[in-house]
Amino acid sequence: MRGHLTLGIDIGTTNVKAAILDTATGKVVAFGSKEHPLFHPFPGWAEQEASNYWGAVVAAIRQCLDQGRFADDVAAVALSGLVGVTLPVNDQGRPLRPAMIWMDARSEPECEDIRTRVGEKTINHNNGNRVAPWFIDPKALWIKRHEPHIFQATHKFLSPSGYCTFRMCGNFTMNTGDAGLAYPYEYQKEKWNEAIANAIGIPLEKFPRLYRSHELVGEVTRQAAEETGLRAGTLVAAGGTDISSAALGVGVTKAGEAYYSMGTGSNLGIMIPTEQRVEEYRILKWPHVLPGLTMFDGPMAFTGASLKWFRDQFGDGEWRLAERMGQNVFDLFTAQAMQVPPCSDGLLYLPYLGNTLSPNWHSNATGAFFGIRPTTTRAHFIRALIEGVAFDLYSNVRIAREAGVAVDGLILNGGPTKSRFWNQITANVVNVPLKVPDIGEAAPIGDAILAATAAGIYSSPVEPLDRIVRIKETIDPDPQLHERHKAFFDIWSSLYQHVKGDMDAHRALVDRYHAG
Repeated sequence: MRGHLTLGIDIGTTNVKAAILDTATGKVVAFGSKEHPLFHPFPGWAEQEASNYWGAVVAAIRQCLDQGRFADDVAAVALSGLVGVTLPVNDQGRPLRPAMIWMDARSEPECEDIRTRVGEKTINHNNGNRVAPWFIDPKALWIKRHEPHIFQATHKFLSPSGYCTFRMCGNFTMNTGDAGLAYPYEYQKEKWNEAIANAIGIPLEKFPRLYRSHELVGEVTRQAAEETGLRAGTLVAAGGTDISSAALGVGVTKAGEAYYSMGTGSNLGIMIPTEQRVEEYRILKWPHVLPGLTMFDGPMAFTGASLKWFRDQFGDGEWRLAERMGQNVFDLFTAQAMQVPPCSDGLLYLPYLGNTLSPNWHSNATGAFFGIRPTTTRAHFIRALIEGVAFDLYSNVRIAREAGVAVDGLILNGGPTKSRFWNQITANVVNVPLKVPDIGEAAPIGDAILAATAAGIYSSPVEPLDRIVRIKETIDPDPQLHERHKAFFDIWSSLYQHVKGDMDAHRALVDRYHAG
């Protein structure tokens, strides 16, 4: 059957992943991935080059197309990507500076300006979120203040997926999920609020036209076809955010369902009806790819990044052994952690290697180990890293429950969730069952479903899920180990509160002497 394939592409923080879905069978027939770099030019800064996004997208697509004669049968394509990114482009779509991504913490003064001039409550009510450097507007105001010539030349602020969608079809677009990271967006009405945009100081004309995730936005241009290998005229859909597309890809489509995505960072996404107003702003809200649903979302910055940091700085031996044995280097680390008892003999880790997002929202936070003794081994540090990440998740689950949002279980996806050992620790700490779907990378699959809906192959994004998504395993928590973890969690939480002020003073010293 001609035109029965669709292509989904997800731009993650450090990796682009693509999948071709056979809509006739519900099976993924090709998969590709390509890493792209992240830059930290100064403490608290986190930037990426838009050209690297597109280069990785092209490479991932070509990997897929090299696996079969697929190009002529791809009916449509959709992209998703990391959120909270501020990328200014001119009227030709050329980037004017590197993208400031979600973990960039330099715009705290601009956040204070927004709180003063607009008001946190006004932002809360309109957008459903708090004021923090994680969002688009504070970073755009930083550009306006420190790089006024770039702000003046900015035609549109794009997300990574919006930029690559432009490279694909030539149109400036923004899906409603990405729009949820901009404060003028009224999430309960699906529209821009011009008064709030003017009060913030970012004119609405600098934002692209809005589309729902399953809507068509254009066709693959001849130039994009030459670069990617796709057929010119292939339909292009609006796509979604990385987390909401992944939620669709694992079948999270109803209010009350919850999702935990783990990668470089991680997200706890709990589905609530869009009309339900939850007065809790330590956890974020942004639109799901499905109209009428909002993701009550707790982003956490340094999940897989914590173990990756350990690997890069202290893992030369494991690297060499993994290459010699043909094994995954992370499996060698977790094998060591298995030799350490739960709670790591009291070693605690704050997983804040540059800041902390939900629920603390502290731009000056730093990572820390506590409880080191003469008997503390390298394996203790590895296990403490994993447990510290799980504690961060547990802090968000507790806050969600206190806000009246039920969390009875989590559906998993992402790189670290491939480790059953890591999953069991997560289940024990959070004390809920974890469902592991029999699916690869969920976000590009979700995007492929959106593309198929835009092309009219599916009547709605939920239509094919029964054929695509199956749960292969449920991991139940150990109640006794949860009680042990909970006791150490209380100390873990107290530790952060006690050193929070010192983290601010420490950051001031780092900035002073770095500037000198």
